[in-house]
Order: sequence, then structure tokens, then C-alpha cells
Amino acid sequence: MLVPVAELRGFVAALLEGLGLPEQHADDTAQALVDADLSGRSTHGVRLLPPYAARLREGAIAAAPELRVLSRTGAVSVLDGGNGLGQAVAAWAVRHSIDVARELGAAVTTVRRSNHLGALGSFTRLAAEQGMVCFLTQNTRANMAAAGGRQAAVGNNPFSFAVPAPGFPVVLDLSCSAVARSNIDLAAERGESIPEGWALGPDGRPTTDAQQALLGAVLPFAGHKGSGLAVVMGALAGVLSGATFGAAVPPLADYSRERDLGHFLVVVDVRALGSADDLAERMDRYVGEIADSAPAPGVERVRVPGEAADDRRRELLQRGIALPTTLLDTLRALADEVAVPSDALR
Repeated sequence: MLVPVAELRGFVAALLEGLGLPEQHADDTAQALVDADLSGRSTHGVRLLPPYAARLREGAIAAAPELRVLSRTGAVSVLDGGNGLGQAVAAWAVRHSIDVARELGAAVTTVRRSNHLGALGSFTRLAAEQGMVCFLTQNTRANMAAAGGRQAAVGNNPFSFAVPAPGFPVVLDLSCSAVARSNIDLAAERGESIPEGWALGPDGRPTTDAQQALLGAVLPFAGHKGSGLAVVMGALAGVLSGATFGAAVPPLADYSRERDLGHFLVVVDVRALGSADDLAERMDRYVGEIADSAPAPGVERVRVPGEAADDRRRELLQRGIALPTTLLDTLRALADEVAVPSDALR
């Protein structure tokens, strides 16, 4: 079923308010989840609502958290997300960082006591659209084998960079594993196998069995390169933020305690680097040189990071977002539980 974007966003926000979120938090989370679907990251889109709702109802995530600035030293801020939904906490942290960057030219922000925040590019892109260079990373539970290892020892710790540019921001958004673990979750749900090189089973051997992979560890992309990046991202978002890190982070299905995930952000106001018009012209030339380079055989044209997502976003804004029947049924049931109309899904 194709659901119009505005109607889906409104439904998700209403559902989250029905689960106890304040209006701003519900709107921020709905924006991020629907944007993930718009960008082609459906594993990080509205399909995350059921597990989020379960944690909210069990009290494992605070529906109305107290968001606090613990300290600020010049451009450096330490924030406490109050165990709120990751998307709501991250949106608040990005807004705070943009305000500091407008004042001082740049901001460095750490966040503790947050939760899973889905597609990080949704947040860095929003900052870039306001004339900011943005870097964001989050730590995860140790779910990936380090280079040379055969058991989960480090998180696959996703990160995103975004740089303002004419037309659309250049946005890089990826995790440090060969594939996001949510893709393995999806394969397991569908009873499908996974490609070689994605994961190890619980015995430490490579596997194509999605169920066994969930009991083992994902593998880093590009061997020691992805592993090294994961270690650094975990240090920034998990260790330096004061959050829980490594194997101490509880699984998503553990409702007995908060996950206490961390974020690390760097935001730079491009106006602190020079003329905004001059920088825009330089970025336009830079992106153009890459896009105009000769494509490889079988490739229509060379794209820069963020371009495919931007194309898909424009298409789906017109066409609507396709949601599978099983997810629609689950969302309708959730809506009924909190007395929220689900007309947008019918």
C-alpha cells in the first residue's frame, strides 16, 4: 500500500503522542522515521515503531524525558538525553549545536542517556540545509567482530557527515559493518539467507544463515579499515560522552534497564570559513567534477553521496511510501491500542 508522506508523518506523530511523547518529540521522531523511508533506508524507518513502542510501554524508554545541558565550556557541550527516544534526543542535540555554532562558529557536543536513533543522515542533512557542516556518530552494543576476531567485541557504530551544497547536501551515512544489522534482522524475519561476508555465527565461523548471524557477530566493511573506524566512533560516542559502551549496552529487547547510548556531534557554520556564496560556488564545482567523471561500464552516471537519496525523496514525496501488509497490520493494531485513528493506513 502506498501511503502519502504527509499523512504517514502525521499518523506516526499522533501514534507517538498516544504513547506519551510530547508534541515536539513526537514530531521530531516522526520526521526522522519517515525521512529514513523517503531516503531508501526502510530498515531505519517506520518499521522501528513496534520495538520502540514496546520499550516505551515497558518504561525502558522515557516518553517525556528531562533533557539537560550538563555543562558547556566554550563551544563544547555535554548533554543528557534523559533516556528519551534517540530521534527526539538527537534532534534536540543538533538544534543546540547549531545554536552554539551560529554563536561561536563551531560546536562540539556529546550526549549520554539516549537510545537508538535510526538513520543518522536525517539529522546531518537537516543541519546542512541550515548552512552547517555536520558530523554525527552513535555507539551501539558490541555486535561486530574486530578485525582478526571471531566474536562481537565492538559496535558497528554508525556515522554521518553532511556538507552544504547547491541543489542538495552531500551526505554520507553508513555503519562500520559490511551491512547494517537491521538488514540481517529483516532477512531473519523473512526466512532468507544472507550473503557471505556479512556475519559470523556463534561458533565464530562465517555464515549465510540469518538466524545464526543474529547469535554471532556482523563483520566490518573493508576489514581493518571498518574495524578501526568502529573503534574510533565508539570512543567518541560511547566513551567520551559518558554513556554505556561495548558489551555493557543492553540488547534492544532487554526492558529491565535503559540502554544509555551516546552521540558525538561536530557542527561548523560555513560562514565561519569564508563567504557563503564563494563556498557554495566551490562546492558546486567540486560536485560537478565528480558527477561529470566518466562512468564505469554498465553505470549510467557517477553520483555523489546523498544524490540517490535526494532523487528517491523527490519521487516518493509525489508517489507515497510503500509499506508491507504485515507492517500496516501491526501499526493499525498499535494505533487501536492507544486510540489513535489509522485512516491514513486504510
